[in-house]
Amino acid sequence: MPTFDQLKIAPQARALVDQLMARAHAADVAKVKEALVKAAGADGNRVLSLVEVRVIADAFDQVSPGTAKLDAAKLGQGLDVAWVNLEKLSSAANLDGVSAHFTFQESLAAKMIAELKDSVARAAGRPMDVNMMIFEFQSDTIEAAIADVARNNPNVTFRIIGDSGQASPSGGNALPSLLALRLPNVEVKYKKDFPYVWSDSKGGPAYNHGATAGLNHHKGFATFIEGRPDRLVTGSFNWSDTADTKNYEDLTTYSGEDATARRAISQYGNEFAGFWNNPDAALSPNAFQNFKGKMWNDMLIAHGKPPTMSTSRAQEPLNPYTLPADTKSFDVNGWRPEDEKRMKAALGSTLTKTLISERKKFGRFESMEALKERVPGVAKLAPEKLEALFFGTGKVSINVATKEELDLAGFTPAQAAAVVAYREKNGDFESLEDLAKVGLTQGRIESVRELMTAQDVEAFFNSRPFGAPAGGTGYGPDGSRTSAVMGADGKVTNAAASVVVGATDLFNRATAATPISLAMYGLSVSSPEFRSLEAAARRGVPVRIVLNDDFNGGAVDAIKALKAAGLPIDVRVQKAKTMHEKFGVVGDDVFAGSANFSTSSSTKHSEDRFTLKNNREISGRFQATFDSLWDKSKVV
Repeated sequence: MPTFDQLKIAPQARALVDQLMARAHAADVAKVKEALVKAAGADGNRVLSLVEVRVIADAFDQVSPGTAKLDAAKLGQGLDVAWVNLEKLSSAANLDGVSAHFTFQESLAAKMIAELKDSVARAAGRPMDVNMMIFEFQSDTIEAAIADVARNNPNVTFRIIGDSGQASPSGGNALPSLLALRLPNVEVKYKKDFPYVWSDSKGGPAYNHGATAGLNHHKGFATFIEGRPDRLVTGSFNWSDTADTKNYEDLTTYSGEDATARRAISQYGNEFAGFWNNPDAALSPNAFQNFKGKMWNDMLIAHGKPPTMSTSRAQEPLNPYTLPADTKSFDVNGWRPEDEKRMKAALGSTLTKTLISERKKFGRFESMEALKERVPGVAKLAPEKLEALFFGTGKVSINVATKEELDLAGFTPAQAAAVVAYREKNGDFESLEDLAKVGLTQGRIESVRELMTAQDVEAFFNSRPFGAPAGGTGYGPDGSRTSAVMGADGKVTNAAASVVVGATDLFNRATAATPISLAMYGLSVSSPEFRSLEAAARRGVPVRIVLNDDFNGGAVDAIKALKAAGLPIDVRVQKAKTMHEKFGVVGDDVFAGSANFSTSSSTKHSEDRFTLKNNREISGRFQATFDSLWDKSKVV
């Protein structure tokens, strides 16, 4: 942490800083300086702005209005208020790129719409892709927001993959009515599936959930501005009023300003493109109706009945989709080699050199206003020169960064190579202190600490095209991706990056010091995740589980039997409301997404699960939600 003397004080903040100093007795000046250092660091730099100083000034005024000196007691009270408000300021800056949201605390539909509109604002007229994959979509509010954005922003293209059940307008499904608007920048496909069996009582096909060849069970979207990963919004939340107002649900947003989240957004975008382009996975509306009609008629004919459904709709002219390459953007706080190269092309070598020097000395730039103030030459540039820049977090993750990024951020080439080699063999570093395992001294760790993080966000997928004999780990080019995960034997291997290992890796690493908290809508004792949970409990890891009341009787009985046998595992069920959560917390690590703990989720459905490692704030948010659910759920 810098000292007060190492801060750069914005000119307009200087007078207020002097006033704050004047309110403290000599013995307490150091405490005020400490608060000002924290205020400057709230947005990740060493620049003390007027807004930051005012947080402390307002706190002092709250306990003692005016300009009189504060005695030790009043100063302490003022600093207590200031610390709380500075934590809020730091949280608002969202320097880890992730935020977690829950029903009964806020509207998740409103949060989704706000994130969508914020992305549109950041695009500022430039080409923007919105890639959506959704299981249930019956929200009039979200439908209206999509239509409104599409009408008023021709630069924005929506591509939506719905589940097969969304193709019918019955039940308030939004996609057919959205398609009826014939908006040129809204394209829709449906998961290829025919979940019907013959019913003698109906004399025809009847829907049967168990007959599905694989649901599109995703629940989220990602945005890309000229190919740059911008936002990912996903979780357990289906897009309906019921989910928003009556269920326990979660939604996590990942910001492309953070390098670790940026990778996960790209993984989601690649998975979407692979899904969209696979004719055995997703069909255009007319192609889907033709497919369904043929399957329906074949079933009727096989049972001696005449065909009844049309199969002659013309194929819509939907083009294959390629996720656009990001060839323009540059992060003024970034450490990618292309950031500096593109910066020089846009700003010129001299201005780029000045910018990098300023950043190294005083930290990241938090906004265009701050950039122009700290590097005045930027204000003289034509606006089009600045269109492609964005303001990243300024942090490099030791669990995600390339050798080149680590090198630019302060590691030697040998140290950067050692970091990459370690994580490829052992999986993620748990903290910056773990850098000692690759030979860095404590002094060296301290010298890079301000620019480093151990956070990692990773996306895991399951997929199964119609007619495929088995499921895979994604439709996209990352479908054969592996990830360094810990197995049940405690050994780290590069295993197929399925939704299963997204959870079991954390369970297999859990210890008595990192208990497991799990909130899961559906839990099957035959699932590999359940076996991993049981193994953790047998190792002495405390495990608490909240389940939805319906459909989980077998799992409840199995857990109660393990508890009766003396294992540190317990379960409660939520009866009052539908508990649709699908998350787990293990220490500072969290996973969340669309997937239940079932063999169908791991072998048949199109699912996602996202892991967020080494983030105390977000894991704390999920843990607090779990604890609340635990208190509200029934002992069984």
